[in-house]
Amino acid sequence: MTGNVSDFDLFGTDQAVAERRILTAGPLSAILEDGNLRTIRFAGVEAVRAINYLARDASWGTYKAELSNLQIWEGEAAFEVSYEGLCVGPQVSFSYRMKIVGKASGMLILEAEGVALADFPTNRTGFVVLHPSEAAGARLTIRHSGGEIEETTFPETISPDQPAFDISALTHEPEPGMICTVAMQGDAFEMEDQRNWTDASFKTYVRPLTKPRPYVIAKGSKDTQRVVVSIEAKSSASRPRAADRATLTLGGPAGRMPSMALFLDPDDLPAAVAAASQLGPAQEVIVRFDSGRGHDEHMLRKAAGFSASIGARLAIEAIFDTIDPGAEAKSVVDAIRLSGVDPSAILVSPRREFKTRASNMVPTGERPVGDVEAALKDTATEAAIGAGTPSFFTEFNRNPPAGDPDFVFFSNAAIVHAADDLSVMETLSVYPSVIATARRLSPQKPIWLGPCTIGMRHNPYGQSVAANPARARIPAASEDPRHGALFGAAFTVGVAAQAAAAGVDRLIIASPTGSFGLLGPTGIRHPLQAVHAELATAAGAERYEVLVDHPGIAAIAYRFGEYIRVMVANLTPAAVNVSVPPGTQLVGVIDKSANLMKPLHNQPTLEPYRSVVVQCQPTGKPTQVG
Repeated sequence: MTGNVSDFDLFGTDQAVAERRILTAGPLSAILEDGNLRTIRFAGVEAVRAINYLARDASWGTYKAELSNLQIWEGEAAFEVSYEGLCVGPQVSFSYRMKIVGKASGMLILEAEGVALADFPTNRTGFVVLHPSEAAGARLTIRHSGGEIEETTFPETISPDQPAFDISALTHEPEPGMICTVAMQGDAFEMEDQRNWTDASFKTYVRPLTKPRPYVIAKGSKDTQRVVVSIEAKSSASRPRAADRATLTLGGPAGRMPSMALFLDPDDLPAAVAAASQLGPAQEVIVRFDSGRGHDEHMLRKAAGFSASIGARLAIEAIFDTIDPGAEAKSVVDAIRLSGVDPSAILVSPRREFKTRASNMVPTGERPVGDVEAALKDTATEAAIGAGTPSFFTEFNRNPPAGDPDFVFFSNAAIVHAADDLSVMETLSVYPSVIATARRLSPQKPIWLGPCTIGMRHNPYGQSVAANPARARIPAASEDPRHGALFGAAFTVGVAAQAAAAGVDRLIIASPTGSFGLLGPTGIRHPLQAVHAELATAAGAERYEVLVDHPGIAAIAYRFGEYIRVMVANLTPAAVNVSVPPGTQLVGVIDKSANLMKPLHNQPTLEPYRSVVVQCQPTGKPTQVG
């Protein structure tokens, strides 16, 4: 169904994909990648999502460890891995020796001996254990450092704060009849619900956040940590592997497609105006308005002209200091009236939201966001008033907006903690929990979801986003090369599928130009421009339920004239067979230039990270499209 493409076309970078090796010892298996373990299975069942050893700097950036002396031995009943790691930064360095032993009995041991080669400031250095997000709501037994036992559950609704503290061991059931215990040594551990950042895991990490940070590992100081996983199962039968053929089953009408909005920083406005003819449609443009940066009515007038040129209305994200709500609301509304703009909405973004803070806390001297909403309504503005955060769902969850806004909003980024391809795509599985939690916090309020991007617009947890001049896969970066590649288009299809199924009102996935643009720096359309154009054309159309029996395939279905169109994406590095039944037309495959290209032959294979559009006639009954 798709032609051959280069790795650069897929990922936007020449950086090689990290080598992965599957280690096995009887029914125990794990993937070794960059010295860490992930997808730890027993009898085919995932028990632990990952165990990583990492070092973070004072801004929560993750050092890329240089590995050496890697040795791997495998036998039928055991495997062993050893290597040396070195984390180097400006005038700092930390080295460690790692030993990993896996046994067919279900025991897995990881031991790390570290030493600071120079004073090493860090927010966290040591082991991190990830439990699958699918464990939400399941039973959990915690052994505390004093030996006390606590019976609890993994949180069902996303927890804004740590659900577990003072941990020395965790025991859960990956499936009925299987018991997995993870014991940790070296310091106190605690858990956070990483679904807050759309990571598909519950993370148990070394060193409590209540301790001072950054802290310094003094030159010559040693740090030894150990993690032991023990798995017992009544049955050794492996769970069936996912089929290599995807079946998409269309159901009946299931609501409406969301409207599509673009986000726009005024600094990018000249480039957006120049590129307007290449962008395609949108229902809204959301421009940031910050008087502290000198934004005024002239900027709003230009932004409104740009919006009109692509057939969109202008919404205004206004940054508020929330110290004097009445005066601040009047200042914003005065600028809007002077500009002559009739905005569709005003999004209230408190400046305090650009940095993380404790749950349910309004800084001294500031006012709740509900006071700003009320002040805006007192000005008799006819625009809808939205409240939320310019940062991630994490901050929305910790400090949900007060008052009675007309809608709520928040954003997501896929590389806050991890930047490998699998982790990025895994974030899509968390969107239903994120949106469900938001609805509990703000019942019956429409949700404007986004920007939902791979990279981070800003860093609420450190001084800045990570620099990425080499255009590599690194956490906490703004510039991520996959955004403008075929990978980014497939990721965007995955976001849209989850957002539409959850009934969000607006979806924001890109800006016109810049680091998150539909277009590249030379004006060339990125592949996700084709995804955005298709979704914007379908905005408000009847959406159809679509069931997918393959975990690596995303699909979204909607009415398109007399047809039902289905946009389908392969989110995996492996080809997936897709058979197209008689009567289904292949509209096209999204290529690297954002064209819908029709192949010469209808091959039944969807290649890695490729996206296609097909269409069929509605039948009035479930229809197989796969």
